[in-house]
Amino acid sequence: MDADGQGTSRIGELRTSARGWNSVQLGVLGFIGLCGVLQNNAGSGKPEWLQWLAGLLALVAFALACTATVLVALAAWPVYATDPGTEDADVAGTGRRLRTGITLTFVAVAVIALATSSAWWPSETTSSQSTGAVQVGTQSGQLCGGLATPSGPGVLAISAGGRVVELALSDVVSLRPVDSC
Repeated sequence: MDADGQGTSRIGELRTSARGWNSVQLGVLGFIGLCGVLQNNAGSGKPEWLQWLAGLLALVAFALACTATVLVALAAWPVYATDPGTEDADVAGTGRRLRTGITLTFVAVAVIALATSSAWWPSETTSSQSTGAVQVGTQSGQLCGGLATPSGPGVLAISAGGRVVELALSDVVSLRPVDSC
């Protein structure tokens, strides 16, 4: 405690604040982990460079959040013995670690938000991509419709005219995607 009686209360307030922020940071780490799991399937159909960038940003956000958590934890629960003569230095160091940790926490949230924004990247569609309609040729004629789930192996199921027609694969002579039937 210093001469005006404020030293102990200032460091106590800083450590109490740091303990509260440390709880928030653990939530941020959980959020980053959840975003990383959701990011796993977000890259399909996206450019490879974007997938790499999103993955790298998720790792950077995780590293920043871990660093911030350590800094704030050191401010909340110091692992060194304090010298009563250095109370002002202890307050300054604890405050600096707390400010840096809080700033890094917000930066980590911003970086993970940037990483997950790749999920909204527009898909590349071209006129050569099929709408799911196919034209099937057999010995007895042609059939056009959408693919359906077959009842068993060796069967091609086509949904055409409001009904599902199943054809043995051995009867199929040709199969090609079409834009519409």
